[in-house]
Amino acid sequence: MGVRFFTKYLLLPFFWRVYHRNNGKEVPMENHRKEVSFISQSIIYSVLLGIIVGIAAGLVVVVFRLAIEKLFGVFSHLYPLAIDNPIYLLLIGGLYLVIALLVGHLIKYEPNAKGSGIPQVEAELKGLMDLSWWSVLWKKFIGGVLSIASGLMLGREGPSIQLGALTAKGVSVLLKSSEMERRSLIASGAAAGLAAAFNAPIAGLLFVVEEVYHQFSRLVWVSALAASITANFISLHVFGLTPVLHMPEDLQLLSLDQYWIYILLGIFLGLAGYVYEVVILNIQVFYTMLAKIIPLPAPYYSVFAFLFIMPIGYYFPNLLGGGHHLILELPHLDQGLLTLAILILIRFVWSMISYGSGLPGGIFLPILTLGSILGLFVARFFLDIGFISQDQMLLFIVLGMAGFFSAISKAPLTAIILVTEMVGSLNQLMVIGLVVLSSYVIMDILGGAPVYEAMLEKILPEEVEQQEHMTLIEVVVNETLDQTFVSELRLPDSCLITSQIHHGKSRIVKGNSQLFMGDSLLVAVPISQIHAVHKIFEGD
Repeated sequence: MGVRFFTKYLLLPFFWRVYHRNNGKEVPMENHRKEVSFISQSIIYSVLLGIIVGIAAGLVVVVFRLAIEKLFGVFSHLYPLAIDNPIYLLLIGGLYLVIALLVGHLIKYEPNAKGSGIPQVEAELKGLMDLSWWSVLWKKFIGGVLSIASGLMLGREGPSIQLGALTAKGVSVLLKSSEMERRSLIASGAAAGLAAAFNAPIAGLLFVVEEVYHQFSRLVWVSALAASITANFISLHVFGLTPVLHMPEDLQLLSLDQYWIYILLGIFLGLAGYVYEVVILNIQVFYTMLAKIIPLPAPYYSVFAFLFIMPIGYYFPNLLGGGHHLILELPHLDQGLLTLAILILIRFVWSMISYGSGLPGGIFLPILTLGSILGLFVARFFLDIGFISQDQMLLFIVLGMAGFFSAISKAPLTAIILVTEMVGSLNQLMVIGLVVLSSYVIMDILGGAPVYEAMLEKILPEEVEQQEHMTLIEVVVNETLDQTFVSELRLPDSCLITSQIHHGKSRIVKGNSQLFMGDSLLVAVPISQIHAVHKIFEGD
């Protein structure tokens, strides 16, 4: 108790009054006691906050997932009926028109509710956006259920991540948390959202660290892990213990002298991932051209998407939706290269059309679905030329998902763990790593960016509103700044490094203080400068 009192009220306030060694500015102490208190709290405190967020986010995402499954079942039942009775096709068209108008109205007044939602979560954590959590939450929930359940090739995982993050922000508002604590809870909520959507708690944590937060901060990963496990626990009670993409049999690995096939598969997936990213980032051009022919306001572009999806639902109802059921059917699919190529083309084109409409829905699961078919396509090719056997083809479905997702998201660790958790087998972990690495390298050589970061750049205004309110952030020194002196950092003038944590011990920071790889730094920064400071410490 005495140590905590000394740390909270004597030592850390002293750090806050240390002058910036470069410009002599003093950072005021007002409004920072909560953030200082949060830093000094124990691991148990972070775990408890994570559990609270995990319960709240888990419940929201589980209800979201259930609503989608129930409503998707309705549309899946209507399409077969339309084959015998065309009146059902008119009914489907009428329902689509109502959904397009209703959801279009929602996103017209809340643009941050459209799309995947992951870029908005990244923007919030970087201080580039301040979302109205309740407004976006309920509009995203309703719009996401209607859009994803309609049969469009959209995923629930991106919206689940945003719903989890928004729920966590609501929790932070109720708890009257500090800015630093709020960002930690938002990151934890995002992890919980993915965990509940995929029953993949470790992947939820890794996705936040690798793709969303970009920092392996103790303040984040402890509460994020607790939130992920808690949300996954709730999800398992509702949806059962079976992995989301459980494969029906053991995956047969190739012999060591065939490992070059894995590398070729990774190269192919990297090339395909680059093409996917280029098209998905420019799909709005397609809708702009359509709007010139049939004038429609942007929030109602989904009318086009629904018109395009109806023939697919009529002739190929098993291709509707994000692709979860299709992935489970692939092990039993015995089709030639031409049929698989047509399947790839349909999933590619219609997932682009679905996402480009701006409806609340993501590309997470559609990416995994397309990757699984691409993997099966490569397996079929090598089977036809006699390089692999029939019982080895199933493995390529799993490898395709991991490699394709790794290339597009540029989050290889998440890809490895996500697919492993979803499939429920560890036997293929090493070869997944080989394919993921190969696809990642190809994507990097081609200059592909992480798709969610690229999407974020497109939705941000040219000038971000400056928020001068100060907050604390925790950053980790990487290898590019190892043995750098504080005076050599090119931080914005308004920023101040308050302390350096080296080997678990806190130090006062001066201009001649030397930084070492793995050190944690606490930096006082205006909210609008968080992204700029993170880029400096990431070596960009």
